[in-house]
Amino acid sequence: MKRLHKSITAVILLAAVLFQLIGCTKGPIILEDADCFTKFMDAICAFDFRTAYGYLSENATTMPTARPVPTDDVEGGVSVSETVKPEVTPLPINFINCDDFIAKYAAIFDGLGVKSVSYEKLSEETDGDVTKVAFRMTYETEVAGSLTNEYEMRLVTDGIKRRVDWTPALIFPEMKWGYTVKITTVPARRGDILADGKLLAETVSMHAVVADISKIPDRNSFVTSIAGILGISAETVIAAINKAKGDTALLAQINDHELTADMHEAIDRLEGARLIENYGVDRVYPMGSTLAHTIGYVGYVEEADIEKLNEGRLPTDGLYDEHSIVGRSGLERSYETVLRGKDGLNVTIRNGNDEYVSTVYRKPVEHGSDVHLTIDLALQQRAEEVMDLVLWGDNTAGAVIVMDPKTGSVKAMASYPTYDLNKLAISADAAYYKTLTDNPAKPLHNRMTLGLYPPGSSMKSFTASAALELHKVTPSYVFDGEIEDDYWTPSTFGRWMWPPIKRTHVNKRSEPLNMTNAMLHSDNIYFAYLALLMGEDSFLSYLRRIGFEQDMPFELSVARSTLKVKYDSEEFWNTRSIAETGYGQGQVTVSPLQLATMYCAFRNGGNIPIPHVTDALYRTEGVEYVPYQTFENGTWIEGAIKPSTISTLLPMMEGIMNKDLNGTGRMLRARGCTVAGKTGTAEIGSDKRREISWFVGFRVNVSADDELLVLVVLEIPNQDAYAYLKFDIARELISMDE
Repeated sequence: MKRLHKSITAVILLAAVLFQLIGCTKGPIILEDADCFTKFMDAICAFDFRTAYGYLSENATTMPTARPVPTDDVEGGVSVSETVKPEVTPLPINFINCDDFIAKYAAIFDGLGVKSVSYEKLSEETDGDVTKVAFRMTYETEVAGSLTNEYEMRLVTDGIKRRVDWTPALIFPEMKWGYTVKITTVPARRGDILADGKLLAETVSMHAVVADISKIPDRNSFVTSIAGILGISAETVIAAINKAKGDTALLAQINDHELTADMHEAIDRLEGARLIENYGVDRVYPMGSTLAHTIGYVGYVEEADIEKLNEGRLPTDGLYDEHSIVGRSGLERSYETVLRGKDGLNVTIRNGNDEYVSTVYRKPVEHGSDVHLTIDLALQQRAEEVMDLVLWGDNTAGAVIVMDPKTGSVKAMASYPTYDLNKLAISADAAYYKTLTDNPAKPLHNRMTLGLYPPGSSMKSFTASAALELHKVTPSYVFDGEIEDDYWTPSTFGRWMWPPIKRTHVNKRSEPLNMTNAMLHSDNIYFAYLALLMGEDSFLSYLRRIGFEQDMPFELSVARSTLKVKYDSEEFWNTRSIAETGYGQGQVTVSPLQLATMYCAFRNGGNIPIPHVTDALYRTEGVEYVPYQTFENGTWIEGAIKPSTISTLLPMMEGIMNKDLNGTGRMLRARGCTVAGKTGTAEIGSDKRREISWFVGFRVNVSADDELLVLVVLEIPNQDAYAYLKFDIARELISMDE
C-alpha cells in the first residue's frame, strides 16, 4: 500500500485560553488619566498589550476574593455577627488576567498576521461616571487584508482613575466573554489531467485501516484475516501492531480505487478492525504507464525548489514547505502552480461550545485547474502497444511523435521503455525504482524531448532546401565528382585530411546522381558536397534560422539542438564537420520532438508551428465547468521553407516512400494514404555495434481532419533483424482505414 500524504483541513484555534483563567498579576499601575481611550488604543496600535492591560477597569481585571459570610448566633438575646471561613466561590466569566490578555491579543494578531492597527474616534458621550466612545478600528492583516469594524468603548471611573471597561467586543464586535477566534484552512484540491475526456491523473480520497488492539479477540486469527483482506503480508500487520504506541495501530492506507465494496464490508465485520474514511488524499494515475513521460508524477518537494514555488503566493494561498507534494516531472511539474490551486480560508468567531457565531473573513478556495490534452488516447495507446510489441530486450529503446503538421497539436508521444506512474508517485516503491535505474535502457529518460540524437539522413531534406534557397544548385544539378567504390574524397574545398566520405551501397542505383536520386537513395556524398558548396557561414546560418540551436517552445523542457559542440570550452570544427552536418552526422544533434516539428513545415506552407500537447485549462465557475484558457494554433518560425522549395522537394519525398521505387522508405507500405517523408540512420558515437534509426513522414492529399505526421526514432543494434522495425511501428500509426 502506498504511504499516505495527508492534506487535511488545518484548524488553528486562536486564543484558546478562556478569559476566566487566573495566574498573573494585573501589571503596571497607571495613575489617573482622563484620556485613557487614546492611551489604550495607542498601546494596542503599538502591540504593547501589557501597557494596554494597565488601562482596564476593575470590572475586567479584579479576581474575586473570599467574602465574609454573616451568621446570626443568638446568645442571651444579643445578636453577634462574626466572620467564618468562606466557601469556594465560582469565578465569573467576565475576568481576564494580564497574561491571558496578552496571550489572547498576541494569538489573534499573529494568526491573522496583523501588520498594523489604526483607529478613528467617531463620537463621545458622557452620562455621570460613564463615557461611551464610538470609534472605527482597522486591522491591516496578511491573512484577511483590511478588517474594519465600528466599536463602542465604555470608560468608567475606578476611584480617581479613568479606565476602560474592557470586554472581548473590543477585539471584534461580535465577541463575548468565553468566545474564540478560529482560522480554518480549506486546502485546494489538485487539478486533474485528462485526454479525450478520460482521467490520466486525479486526486482521490484516502482511507485508513486501523486495528483497535484491545478489541482483537484472537491475534493470530485477526492477523491472518486482515492480511488477506488488504492483500499484505502477515509480517506487515504484526509489525504495525507491535510499533503502535497506543491502543490503535495503523495497518494500511488505501485510496478510492483500491477500496472495493467487498473489502469495506469485510473490514466492518472483522472485530478489532476499523476503517477511517476520508483520512487524506492521494494522487493516482488510472492508466498506469500510458503517457508516463508526458504526464509525469508527483512527490515530495525538494528543499531547493520551495522558495521559487512560493514566489507570488500569499500565506493564505497555502505556501509550500518541506512536507508539500509537488509535480516532480512532466506536465505535473510544468503545470504545478496551475494544478495546485490556492487554499481557502475561514476566520470565524465561535462560542464556548465551539459553535459558529459569525464570520470575520472568508477567502473562497480556488481548486486547481484541470489540464486537457490534445492527445488522441486511442492513437496513444496504439503507439505504446506497437512499440512494446515490436521492440524487445534491454538493448532497444526509442520514441514516437505523432502530430497534426498544420496545427502543431500532438496526438501521441511515447518514450520507450516506460514505467508505471503509480509506483513512483508520492512515495516511490524503492525496489521498483531500483529496477528502473538499473535498466541500461533508461526507462526514466524522456527520449521524446530530452533525447538528443544525430539526425542522420533525415537531415538531408533541410540540406537540400538550404542549397536550393541559397541558389547553390538547381534541382536538376548532377554531381560529377569522382566516386570510387562508393567513396569520394573532396578535392576542391582545401586540403582534405580525413578518410573519404562513404555512401551506402545500393543495388540498382538510379542514375544520374541528381537531387531526386540522391534523396531516393539517401546519398551521403551528394549532401556532403552541397554542405561544402554552401560553406560554413551560409549553411549554419540557414539551419539556425529554421530552428537549430534555438530554444523550442513546448510545455515540457526540450533539449536544445546542436550544430557545433564545445569540448573543454573549445570548438572542434573543420571542413569535415561541415560535410558531416550535410548528411546528419558529426556534431549536429536534435530531439525527436523538434525534428518532427521542423518537418511540419513541408506540410504547413513552409511555416513551423508551435508544438503543443495542451488543448485547454478548465475550472469550475459556480455550477459551470468552463475552459478559461485555450491554446490557439501558433507559428514558431514563419516562412522557414519557401513554398517553391516545398513544391520541388515534396515529389522527391513521396518517391522515397513509394513501394515501387528503390527508395529507402519503400518498406513503409502505408495503407490507405500516400506518405511523403525521409528515413535516416546515424551512428552512436564510435560504437559501430549500435545505431540511431529514423523515420519521419506525413500524409499528403488528405483532408484537414486526416492530417498526420509520424516520427519514429530507435536506438537499436546494428543488425539486419532490427533494420525495419521503424517501418513496422510507423505503418500502424500513419495508415488509414481503407
